[in-house]
Amino acid sequence: MHHATSPTTAGPVPAAPPGRPGLFARPDWALVAILCVAAWLLFYNLGQRPFWQDEAETACLAKNVLKSGLPYAFDGVNVVSQEEEREFDKTGGYLWRWSPWIQIYMQAGGFALGGLDTAAGRFPFALAALVAIFWTYRLVRRHFGDRSWALLAATLLTLCVPYLLIGRQARYYAPGTLFVLWTLDAFFSDWQRRWAPWWAMFLGMVLLFHANYLLFLSFAPTALVAAALVFPERMQVRRLALLAGATTLVAVIPGILLYRIGRQSGMFDILLVPENLMLYFADLCMFCIPLPVSVALVWRWRGFFTRLRRPADDGERFVLFSAVLIILSLAFLGLVPQRFFRYIAHLLPLCAILLAWCVRRLWGFSRPASVMLFFLLAATNWLAVYPMERLKIVNRPWQNDFRMLTSLNFPIKLFVTELVCGYPDVNTAIVGFFKTHAKPGQTVLAEYGDLPLAFYVDGLRVLGGLQGPVPEGARPDWVLRRRVVRVNRDRFLFDAREFTDALDFERDYERVPLAFPDETFGNRTDDPNHHYFVPVEAPQKELEVWRRKEATP
Repeated sequence: MHHATSPTTAGPVPAAPPGRPGLFARPDWALVAILCVAAWLLFYNLGQRPFWQDEAETACLAKNVLKSGLPYAFDGVNVVSQEEEREFDKTGGYLWRWSPWIQIYMQAGGFALGGLDTAAGRFPFALAALVAIFWTYRLVRRHFGDRSWALLAATLLTLCVPYLLIGRQARYYAPGTLFVLWTLDAFFSDWQRRWAPWWAMFLGMVLLFHANYLLFLSFAPTALVAAALVFPERMQVRRLALLAGATTLVAVIPGILLYRIGRQSGMFDILLVPENLMLYFADLCMFCIPLPVSVALVWRWRGFFTRLRRPADDGERFVLFSAVLIILSLAFLGLVPQRFFRYIAHLLPLCAILLAWCVRRLWGFSRPASVMLFFLLAATNWLAVYPMERLKIVNRPWQNDFRMLTSLNFPIKLFVTELVCGYPDVNTAIVGFFKTHAKPGQTVLAEYGDLPLAFYVDGLRVLGGLQGPVPEGARPDWVLRRRVVRVNRDRFLFDAREFTDALDFERDYERVPLAFPDETFGNRTDDPNHHYFVPVEAPQKELEVWRRKEATP
């Protein structure tokens, strides 16, 4: 599809395509139906499982925002920390200066409207995930004029279980995804001649930085390089330089000082890069774009990868741009010491757009084959899991269960099963136990899961977790030992475990029976390798709770 062009300082720029639906166009009822399904999948039973450790971190900070207006990491009783108190300065009033604040204020807004409730805290994030599905449709429909492609992309994203899982989390994942789509939408508008799209890009970049600066750093430069390779005619150098300068002055430099990003740069480890790249490749093929699809696209675009020969069709060029952006983002993220699936979650809408384009393209050659491909992509994970296993690229991890996304399955069926039937979350058991048995003013030392306890159980002093050294002379009334032994960023044993190893349990404590499996994370849904949809059968190691003898009622 070719459009009339007009010259700029960077060469010809495509004019805005006429007659395509904008934000307030007549409703597309097929899209309305998709969004209704997505809303049910995102909002139904949203508070059934409690916050897990990372969500509870944000929740504790958000609760403090409601009291003081700022995210302080100390409420007078408990400290919020998972980095051995690197996140704040005690002399600075415990002001949170580690991760960006947008997610904290979003959750505080949810609490202000709905109370200190799990569903209320997650609501703003699920809403952002729903809007991102709409924006995926809008991006394709507005800029490439293909309604079928846009609907297919929205459908695939709606039925993408990893996306639904991260969308129901009270963390930056869904807002970051929305800001990426917003920025891309502005980039493919007429920003070379009009200032409104330029300002939209600028705002998107600032919001993305303050949602999560790692997403910003993995997206902004890689998107710029991908655009220069695939859409060189759109690169209006002066306005891009102005955008980069304004974003740096308004967001990056103040953010470096506020969030003390320099303190985290020392965590880089070159030895982890090859493993990270390998695991990101596995994540991409297992949960985002199946390996057979990737191979077919590499062969189709071999002219681009060897001679920079770009497709003539605008839609295909955008799909190629998305693929290049994904590749470059994964390469950048491979440099980051910690590797988590959540770091690539903002790329899932681009994956859905890419896969929808493949289905749409195949329709012109063979409609039965197109329908079969859509079924495999939307309803199963067969095309993703089976080739990786047969080629022995990825073997099922030891924690795998046959009802997880790492096995051949119907993912949306597993997801709906969890929504409707619920799940016996480990943090539900822990919180419920201490609400019932612990007294206000008592001290609990938890090797992990300390932040959910601090949020949900009022009046307890909660130590341990990943907070750092246990205060000298501490004599906890309760001890919660966990099955998994955790080490810090330097690969040393966390202080909470060292402390409990030194306790004389036989002399000073008595074991309290708690017949509940010690599942590692609870509702940690950002890593599909760890998410269970259906309870795992026995045998499972039970939670280990100890009560100090003189603390016995």
